[in-house]
Amino acid sequence: MKITVNDCLKLPILSKATVVAGKGGLNRVVSGISVLETSNIIFDEYSYKSLGGELVVSGFITCYDDINGLLRCVESFSKSADAGLIIFYLGIYLKEIPEQVIRLADELDFPIIVMPKNRDDIPYSYVIYEVMQLIFENKLKSNAWQKDNYEIDAEFVKAILDEDKISLHRLSFYIKDKVENLRYMKYIHFKQDIVDNHELKKEVLNNIRQYYYKRSIKAYAAVYEDDIVVLITDKHDIQQDDVCDLMNNLEDISSSLDIAYLDGLDSLESIVSAYKLCRYTIKSVPLIFKIKKYYLRHDLLFTEQCLNLIKEGESDIQYYLSILNKVKKYDASLYKTLESYAIDYNMNVSKTSESLFLHRNSVQYRLNKIKELIGNDKFEFPAINQLMIAMAIKRIRMNDK
Repeated sequence: MKITVNDCLKLPILSKATVVAGKGGLNRVVSGISVLETSNIIFDEYSYKSLGGELVVSGFITCYDDINGLLRCVESFSKSADAGLIIFYLGIYLKEIPEQVIRLADELDFPIIVMPKNRDDIPYSYVIYEVMQLIFENKLKSNAWQKDNYEIDAEFVKAILDEDKISLHRLSFYIKDKVENLRYMKYIHFKQDIVDNHELKKEVLNNIRQYYYKRSIKAYAAVYEDDIVVLITDKHDIQQDDVCDLMNNLEDISSSLDIAYLDGLDSLESIVSAYKLCRYTIKSVPLIFKIKKYYLRHDLLFTEQCLNLIKEGESDIQYYLSILNKVKKYDASLYKTLESYAIDYNMNVSKTSESLFLHRNSVQYRLNKIKELIGNDKFEFPAINQLMIAMAIKRIRMNDK
């Protein structure tokens, strides 16, 4: 199937453009797109060369006041079997399209299309990109303006994380949601054993899309740098229960996934910052929080703090590392109890006892013994926070060995 001017007008980038002349030629075939922006000499019919089928883009910036030149231009384009003319920046350079030019274009059935008047914020490249994509995908038996919405969503996510503001501007013709309205991020990490399994990634991505589609939640999802990023707007109230449900859903596909959930996003900068936090910590956070099914912002920030201390040499918490070594050297079971109590079960004696298959009194006895060894004050803030950082660092280092 051949691409026509009428097909191009269905592209989102041209949705607000106006056909002002030559409507009888909207079935002209478009085989390419070119830019015409040069001096008046181009309007000499002997100097203009074209193979035909070109959709010509121009603002007539250098010759906006030459009516005869514009008439020769339209005549030359039509004679060369070009597809049409798209005029940019009308009202800024070329103030109005002369009636003589409109009449000639109507007589020749040569389409003249005008981009929104008095606007200089839509560059030629946006139209060139979309028209050429339409042409290329048509060669692959597909139309760009009918492409899968999921592909557009993925392009949106990638443009955000790349901080590609030009692409975001162009995509605004497809996507009505604004970046600043995105509130939630789900980050799905593929562990080392499946990181190169591209078919599995596609299956997980499709599963996520279907999960939100069935719940009537608009989610923008994409594979980005080996992991999956999902962004959701403030139109939906996403709770932590949703993260748990999603995790349970994905476990049917693979158990080698980690999920982080961050809310409170409100700008491009905050989304990029959240992504970088996930990227930096996602491999280490499961080593610290071993029993959690998913990870929240404070888990990631805590992990970031630990990783930075490791990078800096751990000197700031060396005292607390030595205290933990003292406990472990005295009795390894005491250290295991302290780890479970402080990190895994949020200082809850009952849950710690259940996990260790011990009576509650036995756990309390061990904790009292630890206090005798290192002092009661180590279980009070801020000392307990430093102890937890030291324990977390030991867990990370244990994996590195």
